[in-house]
Amino acid sequence: MQRLLIIALLALAAPAHAVRIIAVAVAPGTIIITTDAPLANAHSLALAGPDRLVVDLPAVLGTPLNTVGTGSVMAVRGAMFAPGTARLVLDLARPLEITAIRAVATGIEIALRRAEPAAFAAAVRRGRVLQPIIPLLALPTPVAPLPEPDFDLPPMLFGTTRSAPAVQPPAAVILPPAPAQPPTLPSLDTPRRAPGVRARSGGKPLVVIDAGHGGKDVGAISVNGGYEKAVTLAIAQGTARILERSGKVRVKLTRGDDRFIALGGRVAIARAARADLFVSIHADSAPNALARGASVYTLSAVASDAVAERLAARENKADIIGGVNLGVEAPDVGDIMIDLSRRATTNVSVAFAEVLQDELSSRMPFRGEFHHFAGFYVLKAADVPSVLLETGYVSNSEDSDFLFSEGGRRTVAQGVARAIERHLLGDR
Repeated sequence: MQRLLIIALLALAAPAHAVRIIAVAVAPGTIIITTDAPLANAHSLALAGPDRLVVDLPAVLGTPLNTVGTGSVMAVRGAMFAPGTARLVLDLARPLEITAIRAVATGIEIALRRAEPAAFAAAVRRGRVLQPIIPLLALPTPVAPLPEPDFDLPPMLFGTTRSAPAVQPPAAVILPPAPAQPPTLPSLDTPRRAPGVRARSGGKPLVVIDAGHGGKDVGAISVNGGYEKAVTLAIAQGTARILERSGKVRVKLTRGDDRFIALGGRVAIARAARADLFVSIHADSAPNALARGASVYTLSAVASDAVAERLAARENKADIIGGVNLGVEAPDVGDIMIDLSRRATTNVSVAFAEVLQDELSSRMPFRGEFHHFAGFYVLKAADVPSVLLETGYVSNSEDSDFLFSEGGRRTVAQGVARAIERHLLGDR
């Protein structure tokens, strides 16, 4: 009976169809996206330093793309941002804005035009916004792209120069079929700057900050011989002090000293406290001494990349050091039921990851695309939005010097604290 119930719940949770992106084309003033089914909506956000436009689509992108653009769009990059969400990043030579996203017979067209610097800066402050897709039967008169005489480049598609006149639409390049995907999540309807969080326990919202590792589990060892567990504890305590002084949110630490806590125990602390947010602080290491930069992770059964998969496997081994039997703490059937209830918190976790990126990207370097996802055990509190922050690579001399310095740890703590307040209070 229990097995039948689980199967029925999984069937209800799975989407009827995951829209697949078949092709992407770039022309002056327009991005053309071919899909195998209609898209209902999109989200966008503007980022500065360097200037970029980001478009999130509830779809599957079969393979990452990275291509030279044309006109004011210098390049277009694309990859899966989260399960069920494909992200396109437009690297800009000058500020642009999206004037409309229109449905066409083969997918959608994103119309772009130049934006004044002040308008682009306002879009950056506004954060992630919903972009309605104009239905096929209600298409307005197309917005003509602005002339760009100082960028005399022919239309480019995935790095290949077209010889046809610029007035002709570029031919679409077919992307490889999408790999097998787990059940995709609903589209990300949570704004990047949420209107605030209603505390589950009443009063001020509560964040639980988890200093990774501790006690017999020292974590990664830096190039200078320092322990990851010391860095994570210092940053967690520093973040807590800043938040406590501000007095806008309540704070709880999973550990306030050098002690070992099993991964399941950390999750249990957040759940028992009825936390509104769980932030786990870590520092990474890699065989390549040149690898550096921070990154933030949210939970997924499938890793976003090989680095994320490797990191999750390493972090999930922490309990082995303490002799904890993970099989007893998290049986398979429990994982299935947890996964179903976790869907309600996934979008909130991703939204906070974006706010965290926004706060930290100006304070410290980060590794490529800031947000990644993987199967971290410590993020498996089904009813608590959770992220894991890797503050940098202690195997890299520059990152290590930064993280083991008082000023560096204070800088990270200030960014994390600011992101927590923005997310929980809707503070801009």
